[in-house]
Amino acid sequence: MPAPDKNYLQVLSDLENWGSYEISAQPRDISKLEGIRLLLKDLGNPENNFKIIHIAGTNGKGLTASIMSRLLCVQGFATGCYTSPHLTDIRERITLNDQFVARDTFTQITSIVLNIARGYEGNPYLSYFDVLTAIAFYAFKTGKMEWVVLETGLGGRADSTNVTAKELCILTRVGLDHQEVLGSNLLEIAAEKIGITRSEIPVIVAEQVLELKPWLSEQFRKTKVPAFFVEDFFEAEFPENKFALNSSSKPRLACIQTSLCAMQVLFDGSSLQKKNWFEAAQKVKLSGRLDLRENVIWAKRSHVFKTMLLDGGHNHDALEALVEYLSTNKLVPCTLIFGMAADKLDVVLRTPLKELCEKADNLIFTPVPSPRTATPEMLENFIVESGGFEHSPEIKYATTVEEAMEAALLSSEKPVVVAGSFYLVGEVMQILGNECVT
Repeated sequence: MPAPDKNYLQVLSDLENWGSYEISAQPRDISKLEGIRLLLKDLGNPENNFKIIHIAGTNGKGLTASIMSRLLCVQGFATGCYTSPHLTDIRERITLNDQFVARDTFTQITSIVLNIARGYEGNPYLSYFDVLTAIAFYAFKTGKMEWVVLETGLGGRADSTNVTAKELCILTRVGLDHQEVLGSNLLEIAAEKIGITRSEIPVIVAEQVLELKPWLSEQFRKTKVPAFFVEDFFEAEFPENKFALNSSSKPRLACIQTSLCAMQVLFDGSSLQKKNWFEAAQKVKLSGRLDLRENVIWAKRSHVFKTMLLDGGHNHDALEALVEYLSTNKLVPCTLIFGMAADKLDVVLRTPLKELCEKADNLIFTPVPSPRTATPEMLENFIVESGGFEHSPEIKYATTVEEAMEAALLSSEKPVVVAGSFYLVGEVMQILGNECVT
């Protein structure tokens, strides 16, 4: 193995040794940011070298971040983007001008950051996400980025990313997720999310459930945050751009509209600029999010899946969007490969999960590659507790993701839907050989 590859694998191992919320479901004390602040100070405060757009919300953060990054590049700026989670390669999280951070650059920067972090000997405590955030900031400084788009990892107010000045904030749709950390209802969760905002710094607000808009308006008024609500602002600023509802899912439309509004607030674009933004935004796609693929080759089995949909959405709103997408795009009946983390099996998911399973003639329940995984038995029991199926799907249990894919071969003329977890989607992509290699 060449030395650079060996070094890269070593820093990946060192990073994993820090432990992450994604693996343990145990976050650090979200009221404390001393660790990330000290680490950035000792790195020379790399986060002060570029302009920042900060994104919080429950659904749509990743796609909105990717669209914003692309539009800033179209505008002529060197642009970095920091998102999570990744599917097959950690470098997916850190892009410079739409390209993954180079492997040797990631290796060098991670070594520098980890050496400093180890010196603290646990005081102050640094989470995995703290360390990775610092790596991203240092990479953006090294790459001489002019703008950086940051997606929060969890919440907003005390997220590792919320330690910078910023030019603009974006709030995507707020829903129920991570209630054990962020709050038991939408208002409590929204209060954490809008913790990224700053007085006099504008915020773009995607369409929210009805109960949130007046509350958000009042909060922003009290904190002197200029707020632009997409459902009002988009129609006024982009009247010539009418979306064809059958060409994009509603979640995708929301991300495009939100991003276009953000660009208009920042740059007050001309008609030509708006047209260019509109065209560029429509071309941005994100792997693993309502990701529809045709003629997917599984070389190991010498097989082609005619149609495959990959979607890692795992909360109520995301699952509802998936159900709607399947119907709108005539992907029923399907074969459903489903896996999820056990701690995600909240009662609010029973209805959308049952609706999802009703779209399938074949249900294949599988564990996901995470210590937090639900067993196939847990998944079936959780869903049927909301009532029996209206049809009689064939139900199978798989012991591994690859076994689940093999079971899907028996009915692969039907659309194959892989859903419930980004761990599951990432594993399927790796099995298919669709790894992110640059």
